[in-house]
Order: sequence, then structure tokens, then C-alpha cells
Amino acid sequence: MVQMLVLLSGLTALFWYFREPVSRFFASTQSGSLGLILNGGILLLFLLGLGRIVWLFFSFAAEQRVINRFVQRVREGVANPAYRLPDSLLMRRHEAVKWLGERGETVDQGMLAQTAAARLGSRFTLVRFIHNILILSGVFGTIISLSVALVGAAGLLEAPEHLDHMAVIIGGMATALSTTMTAIICYALYAYFHLRLQDARIRLLAGLEECTSLYILPQFRSVESNLMHDVATLAARLTVAAERVTQVQDRFLQAGERLQLAVDDLQHQIGRSGADIRSIRDALHEGFRLPPAAGGVAPAARTEPGREVLR
Repeated sequence: MVQMLVLLSGLTALFWYFREPVSRFFASTQSGSLGLILNGGILLLFLLGLGRIVWLFFSFAAEQRVINRFVQRVREGVANPAYRLPDSLLMRRHEAVKWLGERGETVDQGMLAQTAAARLGSRFTLVRFIHNILILSGVFGTIISLSVALVGAAGLLEAPEHLDHMAVIIGGMATALSTTMTAIICYALYAYFHLRLQDARIRLLAGLEECTSLYILPQFRSVESNLMHDVATLAARLTVAAERVTQVQDRFLQAGERLQLAVDDLQHQIGRSGADIRSIRDALHEGFRLPPAAGGVAPAARTEPGREVLR
């Protein structure tokens, strides 16, 4: 709005400063009132579109004020942040999310965003129409002016002595140039303000979606959605725990295998030690002629000279 005010004020001051050359140009190039009508129609169309753009700027500002006030209430912890707020895109979004949340339905934010964009786009019908036909209006004025010039040329051919027809030809051609110039200037200004309006619309929709995600959806998320979210979180944690248990199990299996190998090696060593001990015992019994151990089996009897001795 500030840019629009500054630019239009500058152009008005510029035309006022050069008002005499401009007025002489338009006054000397008119073919009757045709030039005034054509240039006036282009300017009227431009001002009509500009007024609609200004109205949309004010409506976007009002929508943004509602969003800012709603966000401020939520951050302050107000129980009902939508209380007595005016009708706006945010309030319609709030009511839609509330209605779905109370019925346990899943909130499709993408669908809601498309609905808001379509509802907001319906306000741009007149703006888009003028943007599309503004440059064509200059072409239309040029065609009409050239047609008038050709009519004057035809009259001049029929009656060469009438110089009034020459004035009609020159006035028609000059009017054609003036309407083209007027349409180009108006279209350039209008196109810039139209782009700025599109930027404002995009920022408004972005703020609406951000407010919905951060401040509206958490208030009305359904019980089923909470349960599904909790189940999904629990399943993810159980998956991680199961992976850790599997890793611990693998470690225990590896430790059991190593322990089994150690036990087998120990049994083998004990068996060899027992065989060695028995060999030593037998050697001692035999070397020292010791009596057999209790419960043991006596070795075979030996006959010494003159008598039999049981060992």
C-alpha cells in the first residue's frame, strides 16, 4: 500500500508538472471526442482494477490481524482463543478442524488448504479480468482510431478539396498512438501491483497453514489419532528393543559356544591327567610292591623260591 501510494503520487505530480504539454498533446490529437472516450475508458478500467486491488490489500491485512490475534491468545493460554473473532479464513479453518475432531475424523490439511486457496482465489476474478484485457483495450483503441483514419482517407479521396478529411486522418492516427501509450503505462503499473497482490496472498496462505499446524490441530486431534500415534511410537520402540535383545542373544550364543569349547578342552585335559595318574599309581605299586588299595583288585600271585606269596 505504501509503494502504491508513493508511486501514484509521484506519477500524479509528474503529470501535473508537465500538464501543459500533456494537455496540448491530447487536445491536438483528438478526432472529436473519440480520443477522450478511448483514453478515458482505459483509465477508468485501470482505476477500477486498482480499487479492487486496494480493497483486497485491506482484506488481507484484516485476515492477518485475525491470525496474529489468535496466535497471541494461544500463546497466552486463553481457554477459547477463537472467542468473538470476526469471520475470516482462520475462523472457518478452526470450525472445520473442530467439527472433524469432535467426530473422530482424520483432518486432511491438504484438502483444507486447497479449499482455502480456492475460496481466496474467487476474490481475484475482477483483478485477473482487468489484468488480461487492459493491454487489449489499448489495441482496441488503436484499431478504432485507425478505422476512423481510414474513413477520413476514403473521404479525402472522394473530395480532395476538403482538408477536413486530412485532419480526421491525422487525428485518428494520433489517437491510435495515444491510446496505445496510455494502455502500456496503465498495464505496467497494474501488472506490478498485481504481482505484489499475489505475494500478499501467498504470505497469507502460508501464515494460515502454519497457524493450523502449530496452534489448531494440536487442540482438536481425535482420540483415535492419539491412540494410533501412541501405538506407532510404541511399535517403533519395541522394534528397537527387539533389535537390542537379538544382539544380546547373539552375544550369549557366542559366549556359550566359547564356553562349550573351554569345557570340552577341560574334559580332555582331565581325561589325560587321570590316565597319567593311573599309570603313575600302577608304576608305584609295582615298583614298591605296595598292597592293593581298598576295594581294588589284587594282582596276580608270584611264586618266590620256597613259598607262595600273595601280593
